[in-house]
Amino acid sequence: MSAFINNIGILASQNQALPYLLIYVATIFVGNISVFIAFWLMFKGYFAAWGILFLFLTIFAADVTGDVSWYSLGNKLRDTRLGNFIRNHLPRHEKIESHLRENGDRWIFISKFIYFSSFTILFLVGWFRFGLKKMLRVSIPSICISLAVIFGVAYGLFAGISLLEATAVFKRFERLLLLGVVLFIVANYFLSRLFKKIFKANGTDGQ
Repeated sequence: MSAFINNIGILASQNQALPYLLIYVATIFVGNISVFIAFWLMFKGYFAAWGILFLFLTIFAADVTGDVSWYSLGNKLRDTRLGNFIRNHLPRHEKIESHLRENGDRWIFISKFIYFSSFTILFLVGWFRFGLKKMLRVSIPSICISLAVIFGVAYGLFAGISLLEATAVFKRFERLLLLGVVLFIVANYFLSRLFKKIFKANGTDGQ
């Protein structure tokens, strides 16, 4: 792993196109860890001034490409034979669809900060026919915010620990964030059920 990262850094320092292609592909399929490593190499001085600009453009293009690709895959598969099979065997399909139609923008934003979640969330957003333009209006600002956060985290960890240690810390951070989101969803579900019971007991409809 460390040798592979060093090789990318060496290629970047020689103004080669290959590291940008590798970062582009890795960002689409791996996500924030790839972005974190790319920023770390940038702070190490492997990218020249113009190289830093190309690096940001590469990462941004990869994030947008990934979102559109996963969205399009879900959108196209929905009305196929495989899509019909999934729809008929997916528990609570209608409730999930209703929730994503109403709250898809929130989940798109959250996907930028949770480890390996972009594929699943963007696929479902496309599957449930959340509008492409609306998706992009949420996705693009969310990408910019997430890149700023990762940039800040990478800069904060750069001076103190090694790349492998920093990557492990970053992974733990994303897992804790995922745990927090799951706990929030579970708490929200049970609290909403509790409030409904209270309103029914009081003879009101919650208005």
